[in-house]
Amino acid sequence: MASDAQPSLPAEVSLTLLLEGGQQHTLKIASNNRLLQQLFETIVNRTDNRPQHVFQIPINNGAGVLCFAGERLVGIITEPPLIVQQPPAQEQTVPMSDPLAPGA
Repeated sequence: MASDAQPSLPAEVSLTLLLEGGQQHTLKIASNNRLLQQLFETIVNRTDNRPQHVFQIPINNGAGVLCFAGERLVGIITEPPLIVQQPPAQEQTVPMSDPLAPGA
């Protein structure tokens, strides 16, 4: 019999933060850390009117801090893979004639 149960989260997740300009940094955090949710929310909620958020993430066992503006975060690599449930996309209306279409 197939189970509909969701797989449990691992205790720890390895994150590689991909920042604008090609910079990246890898760190490990607990899967229940609020930071993980905040990072995914920053990726998913890309709007012009969102408040600016500065991340200050302890690194090297607290010997340093990785600090960056949220709008500079362009991607996240997770190991093991974590899938984010996105809200359904709003339906977009397509104009009947596109002035930029070839032959228009």
